[in-house]
Order: sequence, then structure tokens, then C-alpha cells
Amino acid sequence: MLAPVQAAPVSRGYVRAQQNAALMQSCNIFKCGSKVWDCKSQCIPNPFNAGCVSCLGSAWDECKSCF
Repeated sequence: MLAPVQAAPVSRGYVRAQQNAALMQSCNIFKCGSKVWDCKSQCIPNPFNAGCVSCLGSAWDECKSCF
């Protein structure tokens, strides 16, 4: 008899909230928001395109966790 295929466990509730909080702590939404606003023509349609990365410059490393 074949064993049923099981999906990987899904994070729910408290665990998921903790993961989201840890992600947001690494992101300064106000600083990154102003940087993205300055580069809005490159970043608003797609924040991961090359134009946005080059426009953000050194701020990209600290702001990519916000996306």
C-alpha cells in the first residue's frame, strides 16, 4: 500500500507572526519608503528590476527585506 503524499507544514498563527515581526525589524519602512519614493519611476512597477537596484544603490541591501 502506498503512503499518502504530505505537504510541508505551514506556519500559522503565533509562529507566522513571529517570523513577520523578525522580518519587519530588519526593515526601516520610513527610510526605505523615502528611498523608493525618490526612485519611484524605476521601483514602483517592479522593485527587483535592475533600474531600481541601481537607483537605490547602497540602500538596496538594507531595504530589500521591506519588499
